[in-house]
Amino acid sequence: MKAPSLRARLLLAGGLGLVLVSVLASLLLGHLFKQAARDNLDAQLEQDLLTVLAQAEIDDKGTLTLRQEPNDARFQRVFSGSYWQISSDNEPLLQSRSLWDQSLKLPATQAPAQVHSVDFTGPLQQPLRGRVQQVRLPRSQAPLQFAVASDRSQLDHEVARFRQRAALAMAVLIAAWLAVLVSQVHFGLRPLRALGRRVEQVRRGETTQISGDDLDREVAPLADELNALLAHHQRMVNRARTGAQDLAHALKAPLSVLQAEADGPGHHWRQTLREQSGRMQASIDRYLVAGMAADRHQRSAVAPVVQSLCRLMQRVHGERGITYLPDDIDPQLYFAGAGADLEEMLGNLLDNAGRWAARTVRITAFAVDGRLHVDVVDDGPGLDAAALQKVTQRGVRLDQREGSSGLGLAIVGDIVESYDGELVLVDTGSGLQAGLRLPLG
Repeated sequence: MKAPSLRARLLLAGGLGLVLVSVLASLLLGHLFKQAARDNLDAQLEQDLLTVLAQAEIDDKGTLTLRQEPNDARFQRVFSGSYWQISSDNEPLLQSRSLWDQSLKLPATQAPAQVHSVDFTGPLQQPLRGRVQQVRLPRSQAPLQFAVASDRSQLDHEVARFRQRAALAMAVLIAAWLAVLVSQVHFGLRPLRALGRRVEQVRRGETTQISGDDLDREVAPLADELNALLAHHQRMVNRARTGAQDLAHALKAPLSVLQAEADGPGHHWRQTLREQSGRMQASIDRYLVAGMAADRHQRSAVAPVVQSLCRLMQRVHGERGITYLPDDIDPQLYFAGAGADLEEMLGNLLDNAGRWAARTVRITAFAVDGRLHVDVVDDGPGLDAAALQKVTQRGVRLDQREGSSGLGLAIVGDIVESYDGELVLVDTGSGLQAGLRLPLG
């Protein structure tokens, strides 16, 4: 199943987010409107309750009376939806004319002494909102319960109508926001489409690099990374092509010798076959190692590699009295690459140094500005400027002067280059210093 496009993902995520936020906003607005309308009704009921409380008194005979009944028409019209009532022990003592022959059935409360709001059903089964307070009047034998109530049907109707209108408004806003989202995604992805066209030009061979001059600031780093990838790929192709040419050239001489042996009397063909097959195997191994791609996902400790190679080279060149002196290398020093690559590069430098050294070969490793520096210094004759320039060119190797078929400096340079490193050769006046500048792990 094909994965959805980036455009579809952005539109889907943005659309779902808009719908979710809009639904939540609509519910929140409806709740806030309902709360505001209810608070307004409670404030009106509070005023009605204070009016009834202000008029209530107990006369000298102990009878509850009102100095003046509220003259509001709401309380005079029968079953108008606005009511007041004074009761004791749930028995009505006085009530508004609007209740006629009915009474308010107030629900029980946990805190009767406090002023509180209640929702209950009225005489005609209409929903009521009430305000209730229990008060003890002077000369009163027991606390009296004062209650005022109003029909909340209109409030519920207004809240429902507001929610419908809010939902409709949110639907219109969602449509507008989706249109903005589509435009935003379209214009936001335009730099990526431009980058895609330039990558296609590279694929077609119209250009070798992706131009990032007029790309947006957020996309330009991606173009730079793609250019680095293209450059790395080109280096790998060049290495493979050069390696194939070098291998063909290296195999040419042994094959010519074998051909001449086959055409001749063939008295020493076994020895010749062993020698030339060994040379060909060495050439194949050499160029296979040189053609390996850099593995930058590994981290390799430097100290164990240096110590192991020094022990090995001490045995190889010890008969000549060569001493390998590695410095005390930090065990926390790491190379950002494969350990086998570090062994190949450093092993070749140590072997070359051992071939040309008079007595000692010194090895140092340290970090400078986020780069790994490994230096191999011998006390041999060194090289002059012309020789240094020549030996770093491809096809000229120091070990060839000793008749060796191992890795040459040009191959080491190829491996170093695959890690974006540098091979540095410096004549110190008392020997040769070969340095590796590699990524630090």
